[in-house]
Amino acid sequence: MKKGGFISSFNYAVQGIISAIKTERNMKFHYLAAVLVLIFSLFMDFSRLEFMILFFTICFVVASEMFNTAIERTIDLVVQEYNPIAKYVKDVSAGAVLISSINAVVVAYLLFYDRISISGDFVLDKIQNSNEHLSFIAIILVLIFTIGGKYLRARKNKGTYFQGGAISGHSALAFCAATIISIIAADKLVTLAAFGIAFLVAESRVETGVHKVSEAISGAVLGVLIAILIFKFFS
Repeated sequence: MKKGGFISSFNYAVQGIISAIKTERNMKFHYLAAVLVLIFSLFMDFSRLEFMILFFTICFVVASEMFNTAIERTIDLVVQEYNPIAKYVKDVSAGAVLISSINAVVVAYLLFYDRISISGDFVLDKIQNSNEHLSFIAIILVLIFTIGGKYLRARKNKGTYFQGGAISGHSALAFCAATIISIIAADKLVTLAAFGIAFLVAESRVETGVHKVSEAISGAVLGVLIAILIFKFFS
């Protein structure tokens, strides 16, 4: 494998995530569950510590599943016939995933059950979220949808997950941040400056030849829409 720079290292890492999602049914479930849980958390007045525990739990389950997949594929590559030691290693790695899943269920129960049982019904006037939490969720969703869009059109566009591809991730994040700043600041000058910087980010991606104009625009639209939906609906 050729040695690459900082961006290349990220591309290899994201390629590993995408490959796991593409080939493993459980990873598809974890990917969808992560998105749903993050959106669902918007309805809860989580403290920073509680949200940190929730986010760590999600990452722990996904990472465990990826380790399990890597171990299984390595054994399948090396061992061609039945081997009790190989079976033992696979069983242990699968057991680690099970433990992480049980941990996730317990954490979900402790974080969500009391709030749901006390409130009875989900009503929007019970939502009390900080701007920091909403901003973090918006950025995470932008990243998820950007990578998902790049994955869906990777063969056609022939881009990597951090360079090129169907959607400009830089443009999406820049315009998402600009929209969040404009909503929180509620100041025309600040809004103009924020979107001006976002435009320069998108323009630089086109100017350097990494993205087409349509890809920069699609990223900008994605970032703006997610920020508006999160803040206007949940704030």
